Amino acid sequence: MKRCVVAVAVLLSVLAIIHSAEARGPYGSISVGNWKGGAFTNDQTGAFSHCGATAVYQSGIIFLVMIDGTPSWSLGFAHDSWSLSGGQSFPIALTFDGGPAVNVQGIALSNKLVRVPMPDNSSLINQFRKAKSMTAYAQGQLFQFNLDQTAQLLPTLANCVAKVKQYGIARAGDFSVAVAPKQTAASPPGGSLKPGPQTGPADIQIEAVELATNFILKTSLRNPQVLSRSETPAAIAASGAAWRSDEAAGFVRIIPPREGMKGIDVTAAVVAGDAKECGGKFASGRMSELVDSDVVFRGFSSCEDSAGARISQYFLVSRKKGGFVLFSVVSNMKTEDARTVAKEERLADFRKAAWVVVNPAEGAKP
Repeated sequence: MKRCVVAVAVLLSVLAIIHSAEARGPYGSISVGNWKGGAFTNDQTGAFSHCGATAVYQSGIIFLVMIDGTPSWSLGFAHDSWSLSGGQSFPIALTFDGGPAVNVQGIALSNKLVRVPMPDNSSLINQFRKAKSMTAYAQGQLFQFNLDQTAQLLPTLANCVAKVKQYGIARAGDFSVAVAPKQTAASPPGGSLKPGPQTGPADIQIEAVELATNFILKTSLRNPQVLSRSETPAAIAASGAAWRSDEAAGFVRIIPPREGMKGIDVTAAVVAGDAKECGGKFASGRMSELVDSDVVFRGFSSCEDSAGARISQYFLVSRKKGGFVLFSVVSNMKTEDARTVAKEERLADFRKAAWVVVNPAEGAKP
């Protein structure tokens, strides 16, 4: 009980430091395992600042994870007994699950709080999400952390940023990105290209949310966000995650391996499904394209019927665990921003983003 009281006191102290340094909040709620937080605003202007969550460790250290509106991400560390010099900068070496060190720079926002801006690197983000432990070596001291549910934390923070940017801080609510329950023996197998129930293996759902979040962060989409489970169409929910932005919408879907399944055939099947749903003028095509000497299959379709004009782009990337990952980008072509989605430079952007998030290690190479 005493330890709990001390931890709460330290947390309140750090929150006061954060507020006085740069932000007010939290607004809405983030609750992922031991991580608690929400959205924050600039203490001076009232404008949205970032979404963040904290976890309190038995050592008394408070660990913070933040994503701002850029979006860029940062880590933070605080302890009530520290006596740092405000504005001081010093190197920190981070390791994840005992892997190679990642060299970053810490900045003391106050005498008790250190902020660590993190590189915008999909491989590093992927390491943080999948790691079970992390160490931080700074100023001759080694700090160790057990990481809890970071695979779901970063998508939740990204969802928080997207929703606040779209709807404003006044409508901040529960920013959770829910995950489907584990599949039971009586449940039908996932992976079908046909619409299915809103159930599926939890690991597939988590993987899809991770990929969707990385995808929208790697593209030049405006105000993108990953949709919650309740907002995700039933045909996608079993094995995928949906997203939307100002100019387009789409999904990421995991297609498990099957004997004899070929990428070009999967692309053809998806495009054929679009043809059945179009009640008017329809055109489509498929091809294979190279990204860093690897093949990405692309399919596309356009439909003009009573529902209006729309163009769908599909990017299919081989999955390391077998099977494929299918990315879709759909534009209703109603605005100038929406029409740019079909331009070649945007297609190259989507194609590269799809490949990089499935192959983060290769994408990080110079």
